[in-house]
Amino acid sequence: MFSKFDVGNESESGKLMLTIMHRPGDELLRLNEHNLDQLLFDAIPDINSTKKSHDIFTKYLSDHGTKILYVKPLLRETLMHSTTACHMLIEGIIKNSLYNINHDHEDLIMALNQWLLTRTPEQLVEDVITGVACTKAELGNSDYAATILAMYDRNNEFIIPPLPNLLFTRDAFSVIEKNVFIWRMAKLARQNEPLIFRVIFQYHPRLSTSGLKIVEWETRNNDQEYLTVEGGDLAYYGQGILLIGCGERTNRSSIEALARTGLFRQVIAIVIPPQRDYMHLDTVLSTVGKHAFTLHGLLANQMGVFTIETHDGNNNMLIKARWVSHGHDVRQALRKLLNDSELIFYDAADEATSIVEQRECRHNVLVLDDCHVLTYKGGDGKKGIVAQMIQNNVCRVGLIPTDGLLEGCGGMHCMTNALRRRH
Repeated sequence: MFSKFDVGNESESGKLMLTIMHRPGDELLRLNEHNLDQLLFDAIPDINSTKKSHDIFTKYLSDHGTKILYVKPLLRETLMHSTTACHMLIEGIIKNSLYNINHDHEDLIMALNQWLLTRTPEQLVEDVITGVACTKAELGNSDYAATILAMYDRNNEFIIPPLPNLLFTRDAFSVIEKNVFIWRMAKLARQNEPLIFRVIFQYHPRLSTSGLKIVEWETRNNDQEYLTVEGGDLAYYGQGILLIGCGERTNRSSIEALARTGLFRQVIAIVIPPQRDYMHLDTVLSTVGKHAFTLHGLLANQMGVFTIETHDGNNNMLIKARWVSHGHDVRQALRKLLNDSELIFYDAADEATSIVEQRECRHNVLVLDDCHVLTYKGGDGKKGIVAQMIQNNVCRVGLIPTDGLLEGCGGMHCMTNALRRRH
């Protein structure tokens, strides 16, 4: 399954053959009215509805030839295979959970470390995904647990935060060609997600030898902002061309760092409004096929389009990357930059309908094959984006219920992360 010739993504529009997903679990039960904002959900989903809708989604994928790998079994296999992986996970959990603890609290850091070292691989999987509440019921009766309970700030609900957003597997990493990029995420609630995937890609008994290379993309100068990238902002067009959103979750310095890796022939940045409604590029623009995207009409003439230049005419590295503007007409700019005058942009029939469709994540589509996509059920049957895509049988659109999924403000594209796509 993981031979050196099988994994890798040649473009976002290629046939989806193998993907990583997370089946939602008890981490969703951690959500309550007090922590919704902190854990980045709009509402508390009904877990039974979430599982039912997610199972409908995964069955559609399987019925159409996509193999699915689930996060929990991958992580469990990794930890059972490698004690080094266990230690990396524990070290990362401590770093991410106690990020605001100073050296005056070394006893707390030591106690959490020792408590985690007593856990089995199966327990560690649950600890990092479901989270661990700062209670005796969850920590137990050991001396290490007593130290944690005595020293940890009781205003914090969890000693290890739960990961309800792991449902949106897209954001923590990206596989582009034969390269794996482990991202640094913008929100504290999601810091353990990239940790999980770094452990998996570095130590899983098969994935670690699959021919995928982890790219250490982060570079930092003294004047740079904190680097953050999330996978929902990326759309790999193929042939070395990367589209990337610059907004709430992915910032300018990170885009420049990616351009400086030399792995891309062209980096096209689209500046999206830095707000939750448009948290990632795929909420307003998603790949439909080799010659088509969805595009939210409200922003189609408002988002700046830039190419990033890192070298001068003599191929010398520039000290400061250049952002070359191509205007704010996204359709015109991408048709020119991608050298495709017939490039199609699908949207609802009018702006008011487009606004509703975007809020309900229907622009966020997942490509199964060229012009065969998945998105959410519902919307306007005549003026909605799905109605426009299926006109004259141009596109095939599978529809998945929103029940239990939309509360996290993510769509079909968000809930998958491809390991293998082919043209």
